[in-house]
Amino acid sequence: MKQIKFNSDLSLRKKKAKKILKKIVPFFLIIGILTSFAVFLTTLSGSSSVVSYIISGTSLRSTDNRVNILLLGIAGGVHQGASLTDTIVIASYHLKENELKLISIPRDLWLPELKAKANAVYQLGVSENNGLGLAKTIMGNVAGIPIHYSLRVDFRGFVQAIDAIERIDVLVDKTFDDYNYPIEGAENDLCGYEEKEMDFSEEEAKKLNIETGKRKVFIKDSFLATDSAQEDKGIKYFSCRYEQIHFDKGLVHMNGAIALKYVRSRHGTNGEGSDFARSRRQQKVLEAVRNKILSFKTLTDPQKISDLLNSLGKSIDTDISIKDGIEFFKLSKKLESSQSFVLDDSPKSDLPDGRKSVLVRPNASDYGGAYVLVSQDDDFSIVQKYVRKILSGEITEYEATSAARSR
Repeated sequence: MKQIKFNSDLSLRKKKAKKILKKIVPFFLIIGILTSFAVFLTTLSGSSSVVSYIISGTSLRSTDNRVNILLLGIAGGVHQGASLTDTIVIASYHLKENELKLISIPRDLWLPELKAKANAVYQLGVSENNGLGLAKTIMGNVAGIPIHYSLRVDFRGFVQAIDAIERIDVLVDKTFDDYNYPIEGAENDLCGYEEKEMDFSEEEAKKLNIETGKRKVFIKDSFLATDSAQEDKGIKYFSCRYEQIHFDKGLVHMNGAIALKYVRSRHGTNGEGSDFARSRRQQKVLEAVRNKILSFKTLTDPQKISDLLNSLGKSIDTDISIKDGIEFFKLSKKLESSQSFVLDDSPKSDLPDGRKSVLVRPNASDYGGAYVLVSQDDDFSIVQKYVRKILSGEITEYEATSAARSR
């Protein structure tokens, strides 16, 4: 009888494992070909999609043999700005060449039409129940290519997914510190300041680079902080909201919280404070997660797969259906190479009209004191030409990064 019970339990476990594996299959490809925090998440939406045509044996929507996916990473939670996108990446997969191009769009990119930064697009769309739809349209217009699919993940899901697979191993290229890493939950800490409404004359307002009239400010010991929302001022005035983080060069065994700090750090020393450096770190974590999840040990452990599904829960928003997710999984096994690019103000080669960079940093006073990056053409034509050169292979990852390093 005991033997019969053992066989029965084993059969049930096998059935459970097969059921979980069937549900998780679409999840694997996104891990394999996408980037940043969006890497974990397709199976949970179950949303439908319309197949427009079939190319290269796949039913995925595509244009010129390319499937383009918009990846967004948000902080999540209930605090102010929880839906602002910290990470914006377009992943473009070539169906015939089986290569992937990852193009990072800076969150501080100024969008004249919306009079807002790129990081606000998803949040604006959410207010109209169209977060992904608006983001796909706007980012597609910026890059000059159609966006076929989209995926948004919050950092909670990122951390829990890595913990569910029992950490990842990441090779850190060089030692660095970040003295201004935001502390979760301390976003609105006043650090001893008192909020007060004051009336500013034209002369006072000009000195502080603010509008005249009444407005709320923060005061401590007669010292005035005019705006806590802007990151540069927040770091200067509200230091209690930030902590120092440190990474040593070499192989680091990271849990979810450490991996999140590694990919989110924006003010690292030793050359790790640039958008490109941050993008490379995200790519490293992507590869580490992909390797861990697609490992035999993980794939044959129903409990780990179940934990992944449970941890991701409400952490995603996507228009990728189960059916399309399976097609992505098939592509992941064919992937032969990937390259990562960043649209920023660093020196670039082969730009039209003698331009030296795709984006430029304007005078902050022209944008209310905010740090922004703008395209040298309001219609983003220079950005679109650069993206086309990336996708055609005219610009390689090495050429793009070496130009940036020469600065």
